[in-house]
Amino acid sequence: MARAKWDEITSTAGSGVSFAVPYPSGRDASDYLGGTDHVLIGQSFRTLNAKSNDFTLAFGASEITVTMAGGITKPEGERIGLLIDRSEADTGAEEMAMPAMMAMPAMMAAMQPVKISFGTPIASDANGAVASQAATASDGLATGINGALAADGVATFDVPRNVVAGWTGTAVLTVTGTDAYGNVMVESSGSGTSMTGKKAFKTVTDVSTSANITGLTVGTSKVLGLPAFLASAASVLKEWQDGADATPGTLLAGDTATPTATTGDVRGTYAPNAAPNGAIEFEAVVLMQSTAYTGQAQFAG
Repeated sequence: MARAKWDEITSTAGSGVSFAVPYPSGRDASDYLGGTDHVLIGQSFRTLNAKSNDFTLAFGASEITVTMAGGITKPEGERIGLLIDRSEADTGAEEMAMPAMMAMPAMMAAMQPVKISFGTPIASDANGAVASQAATASDGLATGINGALAADGVATFDVPRNVVAGWTGTAVLTVTGTDAYGNVMVESSGSGTSMTGKKAFKTVTDVSTSANITGLTVGTSKVLGLPAFLASAASVLKEWQDGADATPGTLLAGDTATPTATTGDVRGTYAPNAAPNGAIEFEAVVLMQSTAYTGQAQFAG
């Protein structure tokens, strides 16, 4: 369970419903990923809570933008206090004071080890979503989503994993589907004749192309999705394969850039060193700041 721990900022509110405040010393956007229990205190308005949708925070590269909800006003130039939730791991204390009781909060952040089981993913299937066919920019797939993993026009993967594709003729391919939580997500290739996706799809519901192509196949590879946001690839502590120490695979942190069709997975991914075959069980232990935060909203087109 994650408990709220706060950093405190005292600043002067600007004009309008939105205003910017600086980060606390030594902090940046990554320190607040997953935090939801933010509090805003002023002189002329009641104490506001982000959980109650009284205001929102947007964490930029160099400052935090505070946006008040409709109907809540503040005088320009008013001094405000902002408590920002770092959503760090439970320390075992029954209650946490504001700000968090740490010996030196500016240099410390509570985290927790989390064991992730990826199960026994089946082998990669290069045409499991779309068996070889032509596609046009105007009409899309000639015969639809028809691979071995497809039913009723939807390809469903055993576990969230990346897509791969190949075709003849230069084009940009765009894949639409859903993630592990059922959220719509979109990923596009570069201009060329192949695609190795970075996002973990659970289903593929549509494939489109920027130009007419032939011999198109779309399927799966061995890059597996994470269930929650991973802040750093260096946070992996242990990898197992069938319960034994595994040769390290490739762990990628969740992408914190504004999601687009070409950004990485919002939670992060894991590519085991061994190729999945439906029998090998993969597990890993990683350090997470929050086990509840599932990353930014997926790019849905």
